[in-house]
Amino acid sequence: MMDANVKNFKYLQLRKVLTRLGSLNGCYNCEELSEQLETLEDSQLLCGELAKVLKRDLSLKEISSLYCTAIMLLLLGDPEILSERLDLLNECFNYSDMLKPTMVDYATRELLDNFKFAASLDEDHEDYDYMLYLLTAIPHIITASETGKMISLGLLRAFIFELTSPGMESPIIMHIYRNISELWQMIKLVKVDTILDEWSLHKIYAFIKSFGLVLATAALNTNNTALKQAGYRGFELPQTETQIEISEWFKLLKNKLDEEQTKDIAKSKSMLVRFIDFNILNLLTETGNEVASEAGNDAAAS
Repeated sequence: MMDANVKNFKYLQLRKVLTRLGSLNGCYNCEELSEQLETLEDSQLLCGELAKVLKRDLSLKEISSLYCTAIMLLLLGDPEILSERLDLLNECFNYSDMLKPTMVDYATRELLDNFKFAASLDEDHEDYDYMLYLLTAIPHIITASETGKMISLGLLRAFIFELTSPGMESPIIMHIYRNISELWQMIKLVKVDTILDEWSLHKIYAFIKSFGLVLATAALNTNNTALKQAGYRGFELPQTETQIEISEWFKLLKNKLDEEQTKDIAKSKSMLVRFIDFNILNLLTETGNEVASEAGNDAAAS
């Protein structure tokens, strides 16, 4: 499947975002960022400073800033130190229990705002590019901690809302995952023909990847006990009637994608078709046979 990170995250984007995160000024000098933080060695120094910060007592704003910075460092894509960057991300999301709804909402909003800003720095950016960046990291955030999982579900819910309800006058009041049925109410407002006629393949990918991750993480995962104990709900599939409606809608999308393949983009469309089959339809029709992995199945994306 096409790589979710279709545009490489750049050091420039990280530097610009860091200048906005004033709550982390103790870690770096904002004035120096215009000339520094351009190499692997620079980023490693920053990682070391962030690790020191995690030993301090931090505010909600500071913790949220650390989340954002750790994710962006991961997205720089330096393969030789990927494990170190993952360790930092895990440490950040395990700093403290942030499962109060107001905390989850705040951290989710901060991530959305900063990644939208980062994506806007690219001259050729699309409105959904920030989703593609985050979708690369979300499987790691989900498995980092229960806090990371709940924030990820809030992000995915926001993606689906923004993709299916552009220009909606009533934005999301709180970025808290509710249930699959709520997401279905958003999705079914969009006509399949509109998606095929007006959406790019990367936008379609962001949409189906987001819904597939919600299915695997929330509805088909047996490791959500802590979230249920914290008072959250929606960790099950909807009633059979609703499942059938969802299946029929995604089958229609899959079949029309299959029919409309052209020589130039046939491979990408066929991979989208396989993704829908493997990550959505199979999960809805074979729930009694297997439990999905915590980060979601992405075999079709390889």
